[in-house]
Amino acid sequence: MTIKKSIPGAIALLLILSLLAACGSGSNSNTSGNAEGKGDKPAKETTLTFWHHYSTASPEEKTLTEQLIPQFEAANPGIKVKAVAYPWDQLHKKLQIGSSSSEMPDVARLDIIWVPEFQKQGLLVALDEKFADFDETAKELLEGPLSTGKIGDHYYGLPLNTNTKVMFWNESMLKASGLDKAPETADEFFTAIAGVKAQSDRAWGFGEPALQGWNILPWIWSNGGDVLSPAMDTAQGYLNSSATIEILTKLRAAIQAGQIAGFKPGDVPVTEGHAQGSYAMMAEGPWAFAQFESQFPDFKAAAASFPKGSAGSVQVLGGEDLGIFSKDKQEESWKFVKFLTSEAAQVSMGKVGQIPVNLKAMENSEIKSIAYFAPFLEQLKTSKARPPVAAWPQIDTVINDTMSAIFMTDRDIQGELDKAADQIDALLK
Repeated sequence: MTIKKSIPGAIALLLILSLLAACGSGSNSNTSGNAEGKGDKPAKETTLTFWHHYSTASPEEKTLTEQLIPQFEAANPGIKVKAVAYPWDQLHKKLQIGSSSSEMPDVARLDIIWVPEFQKQGLLVALDEKFADFDETAKELLEGPLSTGKIGDHYYGLPLNTNTKVMFWNESMLKASGLDKAPETADEFFTAIAGVKAQSDRAWGFGEPALQGWNILPWIWSNGGDVLSPAMDTAQGYLNSSATIEILTKLRAAIQAGQIAGFKPGDVPVTEGHAQGSYAMMAEGPWAFAQFESQFPDFKAAAASFPKGSAGSVQVLGGEDLGIFSKDKQEESWKFVKFLTSEAAQVSMGKVGQIPVNLKAMENSEIKSIAYFAPFLEQLKTSKARPPVAAWPQIDTVINDTMSAIFMTDRDIQGELDKAADQIDALLK
């Protein structure tokens, strides 16, 4: 009797539970499937825009788009990444323009020297303030590159990679000039490029693709000069010092003698020209090895330290930081940033020439077996960062314009540097 009386109630209860379960399934099944990786379509899909300056179709860009982004998306259902490539200078301009037009990426690969500029404009998220696991993430990265994202008391960028340049030398071209190794000093360098030119009117001793700080500062620093004072508040007495004038005088003489080329419109592209016998030497980063391997597999590249001046062999410290610009997708952006700095992602990019900043990646057997990293790791010991001032992009333009005037005309070097120092001081105020 008792059992019979409970049947209608049990049936009603089962019906109610079934309805509740159906409702629950409708609202939560996508999220549950997401978390368990069952492949269910997420309730909401988020698309992150990632702006970068990897060269289109380069090994780095292909690794990013064909390997890393698909891996990230597979591990994070519901998040898609739209990667957009720009040349280095165009990316900088795009970010500057975007800040006034509200067309900004969620995440961007920033030259380390851009971080102060965009932080000053209030465009970058303070990572250590926003994300609770910042310290845990940061401790897995090299301390030096990590410091490039710190402005004041907070971090506005996470390092993606570090780099510097070394001297590449074409063994057959130098041997034809009587040399069996790369020049170790600046004096040997100028002697070597003169010897190369003497052997062929169609060859140059050194290829230099541009005249910005990235290209010119190593020569100035190695000769004991500088651009700004240690306090970074003036260029007077530094950019226009006797040490700077001395090395620029030598470089101009070599350019006018046809021993250095590469930066003028119509010149043979430097990296390609180095592999094909146009330039005996060039100063370039580790990505050049990947380019040689993919485009010129028969060329045997050789690298050595940058020639020593009176102040030693001082190259420019390079690298990129990841910055978050997003206002409404910050958590998703942070996931992507952490992924790109993870051991696995860093190893993948390391294989195509990007020096890792992840400590575990640096110890990875595949990375340690990359022999051509050795000269860069040695050069990094004496590399120097460009001044971390917000006005650096504008200062860099002044440097480029000044060097163009000096190297492509007969104008007085002292006078051009004096004018440049005045312009830079105005930018620093």
